[in-house]
Amino acid sequence: MSSNETATRDSNFELLRIILISMIICLHYFKYGGALHTLIPSDSNYCFAYGLESLFIIAVDCFILITGYYQINGKFKFKKIIDLWAQVIFYSVTISSIFWFTGLESVNTSTILQAFFPIITGTYWFVTVYIVLYLFSPFINVVIQNINKKDHKKLILVSAIFFVILPSINFTYFTDDIGYSLYNFFFLYCVGAYIKKYDFPVKNLTYFLFGYLVCSFLIFSGVTFIRTYGTPEYFFTDPWNYNFIFVELGAFCLFMVFKNIKIQSQTINFIATSVFGIYLISNHPFVLGVLYSRILHCTDYYYSSLFVRHMLFSGLSVVVSCLIIDFFRQKLFLLLSKLIPKSMLFSFSKIFRNIFRNQKFD
Repeated sequence: MSSNETATRDSNFELLRIILISMIICLHYFKYGGALHTLIPSDSNYCFAYGLESLFIIAVDCFILITGYYQINGKFKFKKIIDLWAQVIFYSVTISSIFWFTGLESVNTSTILQAFFPIITGTYWFVTVYIVLYLFSPFINVVIQNINKKDHKKLILVSAIFFVILPSINFTYFTDDIGYSLYNFFFLYCVGAYIKKYDFPVKNLTYFLFGYLVCSFLIFSGVTFIRTYGTPEYFFTDPWNYNFIFVELGAFCLFMVFKNIKIQSQTINFIATSVFGIYLISNHPFVLGVLYSRILHCTDYYYSSLFVRHMLFSGLSVVVSCLIIDFFRQKLFLLLSKLIPKSMLFSFSKIFRNIFRNQKFD
């Protein structure tokens, strides 16, 4: 999700990243706004909320497919770690400070640690797991680049069995993290790398688009079944888990659709530089705690005919607001980059060179 990756990517994937972060905003609207915990199948807005949730739940998995697709041929860049860390710290500390000084949140040891050590404390779970995956990526790449196509397929198959298929049927002996872990990210990384390495053929985009819609429908049907009759023991897990088989397949299908759409747009590429910023702002724990309940008042629209309009307006408002904020953050960072001595960054880079002695750094 880092903005510094966009220079080497086509606008089709930049557009996909923009769509994916918009999906995540909508997922947060339904989750933190409370609709998913309140609406039942007989309610008029149920199909809309649960249908979109089922369509959009593939967003996180798609982000990792993009990472594997590009990073398999990429170099480990220490600058990327610095850029990610700087953005995370900036938004974590800044947003927390605003809430503290306005009295919206209390200052205590826990919130201070989360604010100043967001990656270690898991304030942003995705960033924590993503950075670990990135640190492992040089070693994963060595394996993938030195095995043939047949063995790569076997690697994906074995990973799918233990990290996707078995957890999907409620066999969680190997992993019960519902897809929020390095296991699922590793599997998706390998899939993305395979698509890039062997240029996975696409004869008809319609098949993949149809596959994405079918997977979403199956997810919706599974969730509706559970919502109506309860979870069937030892049958399948929550279809909204990131490592649920139809979520994984749906992410793959949508990825393949955009992989074969060829477009170039400076506007799209520019907007995509703020995708990571949108995530950091909108997903801050303090923001999530007040945005959908006390600012957008989502609870007032559960059973309203304005539910759809309110969701669309809220999602657009959040995205645009975060875009504006991150635009000024980029300007500030550009100014600071001219003031920070390069020798300081070089010293940190030298430390990492010793750790990854045989890897290439930029």
